[in-house]
Amino acid sequence: MPLTLDGTAGISTTGALTVSGAAQLSSTLGVTGTTTLTTVLGVASGGTGATTLTTGSVLIGAGTSAVNLVAAGSPGNVLTSNGTTWTSAAAAAGGFSNMTVYTSPGTFTTPATTTKIKVTVVGGGGNGAPANPSSGAGGGGGGGGGGAIYVGPVAASSPFAVTVGGAGGTSSFASLASATGGSNGINTGIGGAGGAGSAGTLQLKGGGGAGAGAGSNNGSIGGSSFLGGGGSNGVSPTPVAGGAGGNYGGGGGGAGYPSPTGGGAGAGGVVIVEF
Repeated sequence: MPLTLDGTAGISTTGALTVSGAAQLSSTLGVTGTTTLTTVLGVASGGTGATTLTTGSVLIGAGTSAVNLVAAGSPGNVLTSNGTTWTSAAAAAGGFSNMTVYTSPGTFTTPATTTKIKVTVVGGGGNGAPANPSSGAGGGGGGGGGGAIYVGPVAASSPFAVTVGGAGGTSSFASLASATGGSNGINTGIGGAGGAGSAGTLQLKGGGGAGAGAGSNNGSIGGSSFLGGGGSNGVSPTPVAGGAGGNYGGGGGGAGYPSPTGGGAGAGGVVIVEF
């Protein structure tokens, strides 16, 4: 029959106490020997509910009166939470190990295991200006494209629109990072303004195109993006056109007088995603 203790009653033993029925304790049970239970002690009673425990396993709560055993798994594993429960999984690699480069518009979809990315955005460089046939002034250089860098969390398995600007155009990665393109040079020897970044973790301005002024027959060099690459200037009297932007977002160089062609083309922008 069940053993029931209440009031001030108590049992003290220096030997082995074996309980094979239902023991209801409403007082203090002092045991200095070995207590043997013939049934598994449930979670609600302070036990694990398990008959055996695998070496290295971790007890994880699974409800009011239940637990799960999470095995240690492979060497180097760590406990990883998905927001609901814990599992033993390999530790995530440090830093970013993949890169996708966009030189034209597209869509980037984060992999199912990706929750943090780094995005570098550069706007297109402005075009260099032709020489002015009336005044003989060389053309001003185009401005360099602005830049923006985003580093931070993203939702896994989610699409992000990618825009890549051509010469003087804006590049962006959804709403996380954006950068305007550089302005075109002017044929009165005035350089174009550089673009500017916005919305990212870090915003960067593009370099302004150089301008030699109305008194010079030489063209002016293009402004650089933060990746460099401003186009070379055309010189006078040799009829040399301005050089094209030499790197993503580089402004084109202005033409020297009397070049029969125009200034150099600004280089298109770029969007680089690391994950």
